[in-house]
Amino acid sequence: MRPSTEEILASLAENADLGFASGRTLPPAIYHDRGVLDLEIDRLFRKEWICLGRLAEIPDVGDYVCRDIIDSPVFVARQRDGSVKAFANVCVHRAARLLETDGHATRISCPYHSWTYELDGQLVGAPFMKETPGFDVRSHRLRELPCDTWQGFVYVCLDPDAAPLSQQLNTLSGLVGDYRMKDYVPVFAQQETWNANWKCLVENYMDAYHLHKVHRDSFAKHGSSEAKTTLFDGEDAFTYHYVQEDEGPKTVQAHPDNTWLKGVDRHRTWLINIFPGHTMQLQPDMLWYLSILPVGHDKVSIRWAVSIPAEILAGVKDRQAHIDDVMALLHQVNSEDQPVVENVFNSTRSPEAGQGPLSYLERNVWQFGRYLARKLCR
Repeated sequence: MRPSTEEILASLAENADLGFASGRTLPPAIYHDRGVLDLEIDRLFRKEWICLGRLAEIPDVGDYVCRDIIDSPVFVARQRDGSVKAFANVCVHRAARLLETDGHATRISCPYHSWTYELDGQLVGAPFMKETPGFDVRSHRLRELPCDTWQGFVYVCLDPDAAPLSQQLNTLSGLVGDYRMKDYVPVFAQQETWNANWKCLVENYMDAYHLHKVHRDSFAKHGSSEAKTTLFDGEDAFTYHYVQEDEGPKTVQAHPDNTWLKGVDRHRTWLINIFPGHTMQLQPDMLWYLSILPVGHDKVSIRWAVSIPAEILAGVKDRQAHIDDVMALLHQVNSEDQPVVENVFNSTRSPEAGQGPLSYLERNVWQFGRYLARKLCR
């Protein structure tokens, strides 16, 4: 018999109260319970900041990115003054979705009745509405949503009373600010869906324990990273670890023209989870990030994208060949991760699935569980 939502949350809270040495994996039923998902939607995805993309992905006036945050379609657009604003991607007339994919527009026109909006959300055109007594286009505009930026990333929140995200990430800014992520050049972006619970993917991304096995032919091809990995608890809004390498032909390293990164940062890879579902792998020569959202309890929507520092791209003989090499590696990594993540999700349905002990390399996984407990068990 499956445990109830209340029993799952009680187990989650109990595990979070233990010290890390006694901590265990999440209760298996937490990935399949509809009551837990309802709480996650209400307390996480409707209240927390969700990464939609990077400023560098919408460099020009009129550029925009779209995403559905649960059942709320939203978009972020570059404004005429260079700022960015976020809006509900819903016409104020009959609620048609305005924009379907990332792109560019000088104005936004509804595909249903041609109501047309400026980039700042103001309605400027409504055909045949002059015959409606009292109608004035100036009285209508798209619903604007809270929008914040951090280190070149753009975030949206569905909660109008959300506290600024940047205030929650001051410590993290001090750790990675010197990398100048906002200047990395976008080279790839894609949305896809995996058949797993969203939490399985977040945990996998922050799991430093599986690389030697799952990624033995990709990330671990030139040696395991366990001895080079240091894990940190982080704070209420994030957790992280890093892999510290030395100078060598097969290691992560900053370009010689990069004069702003100093010392160990020139050979360091950061793995970061900004709760709930923004994960990133930050290196001096690459930035790979995922924006992770649930699509029900058994599917996860992923927007993943890659950027490369400008000095790296300028310093290679064949820019596209270098990009292709980076993407070949990351596509391989994804092809290794997806079956494992979906495997774990499917096997946690089993009545025999339990809560196992954690490796020291899973400290960030435990911190993610503590975050869930703080938000769900109150």
